Amino acid sequence: MMSNETKPQWYEQLKTPPFDKPMFTPQMEQQVLQQRLRKQKQYRAAKPLQATAIIGMAVVMAVVLILAVTGRLGTDSSTDLAGLWLRNDDAKAWEPHSVYMQHSIPLIEAIPGGDYQAGWASSCYWLLNIPYEQLQQSTIQITATERSTGMTVTELPETAIDRTMSNKDSIRFGSDFALPFAGTWRFDVKIDGERKGDVVFEIPDSDWQIASSFEFENSVITGNNMRMGYVSSGFTAGKPNKFLWHLFNVEKQAKQIRVNAVKQGSTDVLTLLETRLSGSEWHTTLPSSMQLPESGLWRLLVYVDDKFFDSMVVVVKEP
Repeated sequence: MMSNETKPQWYEQLKTPPFDKPMFTPQMEQQVLQQRLRKQKQYRAAKPLQATAIIGMAVVMAVVLILAVTGRLGTDSSTDLAGLWLRNDDAKAWEPHSVYMQHSIPLIEAIPGGDYQAGWASSCYWLLNIPYEQLQQSTIQITATERSTGMTVTELPETAIDRTMSNKDSIRFGSDFALPFAGTWRFDVKIDGERKGDVVFEIPDSDWQIASSFEFENSVITGNNMRMGYVSSGFTAGKPNKFLWHLFNVEKQAKQIRVNAVKQGSTDVLTLLETRLSGSEWHTTLPSSMQLPESGLWRLLVYVDDKFFDSMVVVVKEP
Protein backbone atom coordinates (compact mmCIF):
# COMPACT_ATOMS: atom_id res chain seq x y z
CA MET A 1 0.00 0.00 0.00
CA MET A 2 1.05 3.61 -0.63
CA SER A 3 0.97 6.40 1.91
CA ASN A 4 -0.26 9.87 0.99
CA GLU A 5 3.34 11.10 0.99
CA THR A 6 4.55 8.48 -1.53
CA LYS A 7 1.67 8.61 -4.02
CA PRO A 8 2.89 9.73 -7.48
CA GLN A 9 1.07 12.55 -9.27
CA TRP A 10 -0.70 10.20 -11.69
CA TYR A 11 -2.36 8.36 -8.79
CA GLU A 12 -5.08 11.01 -8.47
CA GLN A 13 -5.97 10.51 -12.15
CA LEU A 14 -6.85 6.89 -11.41
CA LYS A 15 -9.87 8.07 -9.42
CA THR A 16 -11.65 8.85 -12.68
CA PRO A 17 -14.06 5.95 -13.43
CA PRO A 18 -12.90 3.86 -16.43
CA PHE A 19 -16.32 4.16 -18.11
CA ASP A 20 -18.57 7.01 -19.18
CA LYS A 21 -21.93 5.66 -17.99
CA PRO A 22 -23.28 3.74 -14.95
CA MET A 23 -22.07 0.17 -15.31
CA PHE A 24 -24.52 -1.48 -12.91
CA THR A 25 -28.20 -0.89 -12.32
CA PRO A 26 -30.68 -1.99 -9.62
CA GLN A 27 -31.71 -4.83 -11.94
CA MET A 28 -28.11 -6.01 -12.20
CA GLU A 29 -27.70 -5.83 -8.41
CA GLN A 30 -30.78 -8.03 -8.00
CA GLN A 31 -29.30 -10.43 -10.54
CA VAL A 32 -26.07 -10.51 -8.55
CA LEU A 33 -27.87 -11.33 -5.31
CA GLN A 34 -29.86 -14.11 -6.94
CA GLN A 35 -26.77 -15.58 -8.55
CA ARG A 36 -24.85 -15.49 -5.27
CA LEU A 37 -27.65 -17.41 -3.53
CA ARG A 38 -27.61 -20.05 -6.28
CA LYS A 39 -23.82 -20.32 -6.11
CA GLN A 40 -23.84 -20.73 -2.33
CA LYS A 41 -26.25 -23.65 -2.66
CA GLN A 42 -24.07 -25.19 -5.37
CA TYR A 43 -20.91 -24.82 -3.26
CA ARG A 44 -22.52 -26.52 -0.26
CA ALA A 45 -23.71 -29.40 -2.45
CA ALA A 46 -20.33 -29.72 -4.19
CA LYS A 47 -18.12 -29.97 -1.08
CA PRO A 48 -18.61 -33.74 -0.51
CA LEU A 49 -17.93 -34.37 -4.21
CA GLN A 50 -14.79 -32.23 -4.11
CA ALA A 51 -13.46 -34.14 -1.12
CA THR A 52 -14.11 -37.46 -2.89
CA ALA A 53 -12.35 -36.23 -6.02
CA ILE A 54 -9.30 -35.10 -4.05
CA ILE A 55 -9.04 -38.46 -2.29
CA GLY A 56 -9.40 -40.27 -5.63
CA MET A 57 -6.61 -38.22 -7.23
CA ALA A 58 -4.34 -38.84 -4.27
CA VAL A 59 -4.88 -42.61 -4.57
CA VAL A 60 -4.11 -42.57 -8.30
CA MET A 61 -0.90 -40.60 -7.76
CA ALA A 62 0.18 -42.92 -5.00
CA VAL A 63 -0.30 -45.97 -7.24
CA VAL A 64 1.67 -44.33 -10.06
CA LEU A 65 4.49 -43.49 -7.65
CA ILE A 66 4.66 -47.03 -6.28
CA LEU A 67 4.73 -48.55 -9.77
CA ALA A 68 7.46 -46.16 -10.85
CA VAL A 69 9.62 -46.87 -7.79
CA THR A 70 9.25 -50.65 -8.10
CA GLY A 71 10.10 -50.53 -11.79
CA ARG A 72 6.74 -51.88 -12.90
CA LEU A 73 6.04 -48.66 -14.76
CA GLY A 74 8.55 -47.56 -17.38
CA THR A 75 10.16 -44.15 -17.26
CA ASP A 76 8.47 -43.06 -20.47
CA SER A 77 5.08 -44.15 -19.13
CA SER A 78 5.50 -42.25 -15.88
CA THR A 79 6.60 -39.17 -17.81
CA ASP A 80 3.59 -39.47 -20.09
CA LEU A 81 1.27 -39.76 -17.09
CA ALA A 82 2.86 -36.73 -15.46
CA GLY A 83 2.46 -34.75 -18.67
CA LEU A 84 -1.14 -35.86 -18.98
CA TRP A 85 -1.76 -34.77 -15.40
CA LEU A 86 -0.33 -31.31 -16.11
CA ARG A 87 -2.31 -30.97 -19.34
CA ASN A 88 -5.52 -31.91 -17.57
CA ASP A 89 -4.73 -29.41 -14.83
CA ASP A 90 -4.16 -26.68 -17.45
CA ALA A 91 -7.40 -27.58 -19.24
CA LYS A 92 -9.29 -27.38 -15.95
CA ALA A 93 -7.88 -23.90 -15.31
CA TRP A 94 -9.44 -22.78 -18.61
CA GLU A 95 -12.88 -24.20 -17.89
CA PRO A 96 -15.47 -21.39 -17.92
CA HIS A 97 -16.26 -20.10 -14.44
CA SER A 98 -17.74 -16.80 -13.30
CA VAL A 99 -16.65 -17.21 -9.65
CA TYR A 100 -13.13 -17.62 -8.29
CA MET A 101 -12.96 -19.53 -5.01
CA GLN A 102 -10.42 -19.11 -2.22
CA HIS A 103 -10.59 -21.44 0.76
CA SER A 104 -14.06 -22.58 -0.37
CA ILE A 105 -15.31 -18.97 -0.29
CA PRO A 106 -16.14 -16.84 -3.36
CA LEU A 107 -13.40 -14.23 -3.76
CA ILE A 108 -14.16 -12.85 -7.24
CA GLU A 109 -17.56 -12.81 -8.95
CA ALA A 110 -18.29 -11.53 -12.46
CA ILE A 111 -21.76 -10.99 -13.97
CA PRO A 112 -21.70 -9.81 -17.61
CA GLY A 113 -24.68 -7.83 -18.81
CA GLY A 114 -27.03 -9.07 -21.52
CA ASP A 115 -26.01 -11.35 -24.37
CA TYR A 116 -22.31 -10.57 -24.46
CA GLN A 117 -20.52 -10.97 -27.79
CA ALA A 118 -17.12 -10.21 -29.28
CA GLY A 119 -16.63 -6.75 -30.72
CA TRP A 120 -19.14 -4.96 -28.52
CA ALA A 121 -19.21 -3.58 -24.98
CA SER A 122 -21.71 -5.53 -22.86
CA SER A 123 -20.50 -4.20 -19.48
CA CYS A 124 -19.77 -6.45 -16.52
CA TYR A 125 -20.61 -6.18 -12.81
CA TRP A 126 -17.75 -7.33 -10.57
CA LEU A 127 -17.62 -8.21 -6.88
CA LEU A 128 -14.34 -8.62 -5.03
CA ASN A 129 -15.10 -10.04 -1.61
CA ILE A 130 -12.47 -8.16 0.36
CA PRO A 131 -13.56 -5.35 2.73
CA TYR A 132 -13.02 -1.85 1.41
CA GLU A 133 -11.02 -0.95 4.55
CA GLN A 134 -8.30 -3.37 3.42
CA LEU A 135 -8.18 -1.91 -0.09
CA GLN A 136 -8.78 1.82 0.26
CA GLN A 137 -5.15 2.72 -0.53
CA SER A 138 -4.87 0.22 -3.41
CA THR A 139 -5.49 0.02 -7.15
CA ILE A 140 -7.34 -2.62 -9.15
CA GLN A 141 -6.72 -3.76 -12.72
CA ILE A 142 -8.13 -6.51 -14.97
CA THR A 143 -6.44 -8.02 -18.02
CA ALA A 144 -8.02 -10.52 -20.42
CA THR A 145 -6.03 -13.27 -22.20
CA GLU A 146 -7.35 -15.40 -25.07
CA ARG A 147 -6.41 -19.07 -24.75
CA SER A 148 -5.54 -20.09 -28.34
CA THR A 149 -3.60 -16.96 -29.32
CA GLY A 150 -2.18 -15.80 -25.99
CA MET A 151 -3.26 -12.25 -26.83
CA THR A 152 -3.77 -10.04 -23.76
CA VAL A 153 -5.87 -6.87 -23.64
CA THR A 154 -6.73 -4.47 -20.83
CA GLU A 155 -10.29 -5.00 -19.58
CA LEU A 156 -10.03 -2.51 -16.71
CA PRO A 157 -7.17 0.01 -16.63
CA GLU A 158 -5.40 0.44 -13.29
CA THR A 159 -7.94 2.29 -11.16
CA ALA A 160 -7.77 3.63 -7.60
CA ILE A 161 -10.22 1.93 -5.25
CA ASP A 162 -12.43 4.56 -3.58
CA ARG A 163 -15.37 4.55 -1.18
CA THR A 164 -17.95 4.57 -3.97
CA MET A 165 -16.95 0.94 -4.62
CA SER A 166 -17.62 -0.13 -1.02
CA ASN A 167 -20.38 -2.75 -0.64
CA LYS A 168 -20.59 -4.24 2.88
CA ASP A 169 -17.71 -6.76 3.09
CA SER A 170 -16.72 -6.37 -0.55
CA ILE A 171 -16.10 -3.87 -3.31
CA ARG A 172 -18.09 -3.61 -6.53
CA PHE A 173 -17.20 -2.01 -9.83
CA GLY A 174 -17.88 -2.22 -13.55
CA SER A 175 -15.94 -2.80 -16.75
CA ASP A 176 -16.72 -2.65 -20.48
CA PHE A 177 -16.44 -6.41 -21.17
CA ALA A 178 -15.42 -5.69 -24.76
CA LEU A 179 -13.26 -8.36 -26.43
CA PRO A 180 -11.90 -8.03 -29.98
CA PHE A 181 -12.77 -11.55 -31.20
CA ALA A 182 -14.51 -14.75 -30.13
CA GLY A 183 -12.72 -17.35 -28.00
CA THR A 184 -12.00 -18.52 -24.48
CA TRP A 185 -10.94 -15.52 -22.42
CA ARG A 186 -9.42 -15.53 -18.92
CA PHE A 187 -9.82 -12.35 -16.88
CA ASP A 188 -7.06 -11.87 -14.31
CA VAL A 189 -7.88 -9.55 -11.42
CA LYS A 190 -4.91 -7.72 -9.88
CA ILE A 191 -4.62 -5.60 -6.75
CA ASP A 192 -1.57 -3.31 -6.72
CA GLY A 193 -0.20 -5.42 -9.57
CA GLU A 194 -0.55 -8.69 -7.66
CA ARG A 195 -2.82 -11.33 -9.19
CA LYS A 196 -5.72 -12.30 -6.90
CA GLY A 197 -7.61 -14.75 -9.12
CA ASP A 198 -9.46 -15.15 -12.39
CA VAL A 199 -12.71 -15.94 -14.16
CA VAL A 200 -13.07 -17.53 -17.59
CA PHE A 201 -15.76 -16.93 -20.22
CA GLU A 202 -16.48 -18.34 -23.66
CA ILE A 203 -17.06 -15.22 -25.74
CA PRO A 204 -19.20 -15.93 -28.83
CA ASP A 205 -18.86 -14.11 -32.11
CA SER A 206 -21.28 -11.31 -32.91
CA ASP A 207 -23.09 -10.66 -36.18
CA TRP A 208 -21.12 -9.01 -38.94
CA GLN A 209 -23.74 -6.53 -40.05
CA ILE A 210 -22.16 -3.87 -42.22
CA ALA A 211 -22.23 -0.35 -40.77
CA SER A 212 -24.84 1.97 -42.19
CA SER A 213 -24.56 5.75 -42.66
CA PHE A 214 -26.09 8.87 -41.15
CA GLU A 215 -26.07 12.57 -41.98
CA PHE A 216 -24.44 15.23 -39.87
CA GLU A 217 -23.87 18.86 -40.88
CA ASN A 218 -24.24 18.13 -44.61
CA SER A 219 -21.84 15.18 -44.41
CA VAL A 220 -22.66 11.48 -44.87
CA ILE A 221 -20.89 9.52 -42.16
CA THR A 222 -20.37 5.74 -42.28
CA GLY A 223 -20.68 4.32 -38.78
CA ASN A 224 -22.94 4.29 -35.75
CA ASN A 225 -25.46 7.11 -35.54
CA MET A 226 -24.17 10.02 -33.42
CA ARG A 227 -21.54 7.83 -31.79
CA MET A 228 -18.71 7.47 -34.29
CA GLY A 229 -17.86 7.02 -37.96
CA TYR A 230 -15.90 8.43 -40.85
CA VAL A 231 -16.31 10.31 -44.12
CA SER A 232 -14.50 8.47 -46.91
CA SER A 233 -14.92 6.55 -50.15
CA GLY A 234 -14.02 3.43 -48.16
CA PHE A 235 -11.40 0.68 -48.15
CA THR A 236 -9.74 -1.04 -51.10
CA ALA A 237 -7.40 -3.92 -50.25
CA GLY A 238 -3.75 -2.90 -50.08
CA LYS A 239 -4.38 0.75 -50.93
CA PRO A 240 -4.26 3.64 -48.44
CA ASN A 241 -7.14 6.08 -48.37
CA LYS A 242 -8.13 9.23 -46.48
CA PHE A 243 -10.68 9.05 -43.68
CA LEU A 244 -12.16 11.92 -41.67
CA TRP A 245 -13.20 10.46 -38.32
CA HIS A 246 -16.12 11.86 -36.32
CA LEU A 247 -16.46 10.93 -32.63
CA PHE A 248 -19.35 12.07 -30.45
CA ASN A 249 -19.65 12.35 -26.66
CA VAL A 250 -16.01 11.59 -25.96
CA GLU A 251 -14.95 11.73 -22.31
CA LYS A 252 -13.42 14.94 -21.01
CA GLN A 253 -9.71 15.43 -21.55
CA ALA A 254 -9.44 12.44 -23.91
CA LYS A 255 -5.96 12.46 -25.41
CA GLN A 256 -5.42 9.35 -27.51
CA ILE A 257 -7.29 7.33 -30.13
CA ARG A 258 -6.45 3.88 -31.44
CA VAL A 259 -8.22 1.99 -34.23
CA ASN A 260 -7.72 -1.78 -34.39
CA ALA A 261 -9.08 -4.12 -37.05
CA VAL A 262 -9.99 -7.83 -37.11
CA LYS A 263 -10.98 -9.71 -40.25
CA GLN A 264 -13.99 -12.03 -40.10
CA GLY A 265 -12.82 -15.53 -39.21
CA SER A 266 -9.39 -14.36 -38.00
CA THR A 267 -7.83 -13.68 -34.62
CA ASP A 268 -5.11 -11.37 -35.93
CA VAL A 269 -5.55 -7.83 -34.64
CA LEU A 270 -4.04 -5.02 -36.70
CA THR A 271 -3.48 -1.47 -35.53
CA LEU A 272 -4.55 0.94 -38.27
CA LEU A 273 -4.31 4.23 -36.44
CA GLU A 274 -2.81 5.50 -33.20
CA THR A 275 -2.54 9.22 -32.64
CA ARG A 276 -3.40 12.12 -30.37
CA LEU A 277 -6.97 13.34 -30.14
CA SER A 278 -8.19 16.93 -29.89
CA GLY A 279 -11.52 18.68 -30.09
CA SER A 280 -14.60 19.27 -27.97
CA GLU A 281 -16.13 16.73 -25.64
CA TRP A 282 -19.35 16.60 -27.67
CA HIS A 283 -17.87 16.32 -31.18
CA THR A 284 -14.34 15.52 -32.29
CA THR A 285 -12.99 15.20 -35.83
CA LEU A 286 -9.72 13.62 -36.91
CA PRO A 287 -8.23 13.37 -40.43
CA SER A 288 -6.32 10.14 -41.03
CA SER A 289 -4.97 7.72 -43.60
CA MET A 290 -5.62 3.97 -43.25
CA GLN A 291 -5.43 0.78 -45.28
CA LEU A 292 -6.31 -2.90 -44.86
CA PRO A 293 -4.37 -5.71 -46.56
CA GLU A 294 -7.16 -8.04 -47.74
CA SER A 295 -10.68 -7.84 -49.10
CA GLY A 296 -13.63 -9.04 -47.06
CA LEU A 297 -15.44 -8.02 -43.89
CA TRP A 298 -13.43 -6.29 -41.18
CA ARG A 299 -14.43 -5.05 -37.75
CA LEU A 300 -12.93 -1.71 -36.70
CA LEU A 301 -12.53 -1.35 -32.93
CA VAL A 302 -12.03 2.18 -31.64
CA TYR A 303 -10.35 2.89 -28.30
CA VAL A 304 -10.06 6.27 -26.61
CA ASP A 305 -7.29 6.50 -24.01
CA ASP A 306 -7.04 2.67 -24.12
CA LYS A 307 -10.74 2.29 -23.23
CA PHE A 308 -13.14 0.64 -25.64
CA PHE A 309 -15.27 3.28 -27.36
CA ASP A 310 -17.23 1.57 -30.16
CA SER A 311 -16.93 -0.76 -33.16
CA MET A 312 -18.23 -1.05 -36.72
CA VAL A 313 -18.06 -3.55 -39.59
CA VAL A 314 -16.80 -2.40 -42.99
CA VAL A 315 -16.34 -3.98 -46.41
CA VAL A 316 -12.89 -3.98 -48.00
CA LYS A 317 -13.17 -4.12 -51.78
CA GLU A 318 -10.93 -6.00 -54.20
CA PRO A 319 -8.30 -3.74 -55.83
